[in-house]
This record gives sequence, C-alpha cells and structure tokens, in this order.
Amino acid sequence: MRWCFLPFLLGCLLNASCAYQVVAPNPVSMSDDRRLTVAQTHILLGQWTLAKKQLDQVSSPHQNQAYWRLLGLYWLSVGNDDEALLVHKKALAHYPLDDFILNNYGVLLGLNGRWEDACGAFRRADKVGHPKRQSVQINLSRCGLRQKRVKLAEIHLKQAKEIDDLPLIGLMTELNLVLIQGNYDQARLILNNIQAHKEIARGSEHFNEYNCLSWHLSEHETDPTLYSFASDFTCLNGSRY
Repeated sequence: MRWCFLPFLLGCLLNASCAYQVVAPNPVSMSDDRRLTVAQTHILLGQWTLAKKQLDQVSSPHQNQAYWRLLGLYWLSVGNDDEALLVHKKALAHYPLDDFILNNYGVLLGLNGRWEDACGAFRRADKVGHPKRQSVQINLSRCGLRQKRVKLAEIHLKQAKEIDDLPLIGLMTELNLVLIQGNYDQARLILNNIQAHKEIARGSEHFNEYNCLSWHLSEHETDPTLYSFASDFTCLNGSRY
C-alpha cells in the first residue's frame, strides 16, 4: 500500500501548487558589520577558526578600519608573526594614524627583536591616540626600561595606572621598575599581587620575565648585601616583547 503514494509524491515534487510541497529554507543573510561584530566576539573568546571564517566573508567594499584591526589582531593572536606583520603593513597603508594598529605593529616588531622600531611605533601610537590607550603607555614604559630611561618608564607607567588597574604585564613592568629603583618593600607587595594570580603568570607568555623578577627579589631578601643599591638590570630580555 505504501507504494501507492509514490505517484502523488512525485507529483508534489513537480507541482508547485501541491499542499505538501517541501520548501528549502533560505539561508539567513548576515551584514558585513554584523560579521565584524561576531568575529570580534570569537576573537575575545579565543575561537580562532570561527573568527577567521567570519573575516573571510567580509566583502571588499566593507573591509574598513574595524576589519583591518580585527584581521591583524587575529594573526597576532594565533602566533603567526610573519602573516601578522604582512597584514599590519597593509593595514597601516590604509590607516597610518590608527593607534590600535600601530601599537600591535610595535608588539610584532618587538617579537622580532626590532626594539628601536617597536618603540617608534609605540610613540606614534601615543601621539595619534585620543584618548590614550593603557597598552600603549605600558609598552612605552617597557621601552623606557630597555633604554635605561627609568624616569621616562615611570612617567608612562603612571599614565597607564591612571587609565585603569594594571593588567599582568603592567604589574610585571612596575615590579621591574621598582626593583631597578631599589624599592624592595614595594616590590614585595607587587609580587604578592602577581602571585595571587600565579596560574596566570605561569601560564602566560611572560613566564620567563615573571621568573626572573621573582628570582631577583628573592635573592635580595635572602642576602640584602648582594643587592644593596639600585641597579640598571631588566628582566625584559626573557619576555615575549
């Protein structure tokens, strides 16, 4: 009996007026602006494949400033430094005064050991950015430490703290600074703050820097005569940037 329905079903497939016709659902369209918003969310959640999928579908006319920021951030986040550098150069060709792109470009230059160029990019980002970005101020503070310009490092770190509470990299920058200044009591307070989130420090890209800083402080506390005066050392060489 079931085969008796076959002619009827075939008729339904060919006859648009059939009451039981199956209609394929239309795919839900997404605007390019919406794709950029979704891509940003995926990046924040570390969902790299999903983020890239959305970015790849943004049409050329809508590959705007937000698109280049996100595309550069994506490649930086997944650790493909060569592609990230290429993308940031293209982005800066379109938007040479974008402080977000300049700052991340500086990070990439630092990853490649080009510290002088990196600090130049951070300075340009600071000059054109309004309001100031905390990440730029932290990076400029780290440039000051690398250049042994302790006062300059202190000025930029103060500006970073005025913007918001310091993130992990900011705390380690501050710890490096106060150790250079010989302020060991303050250094212990900062290290305790970092160690309250020890899993973050140990699981981060800045672990070598964290390890170096804690070692220097422990050595001083064990034998203060070894570090009885301020020094010009930094622990930045073991850091990611």
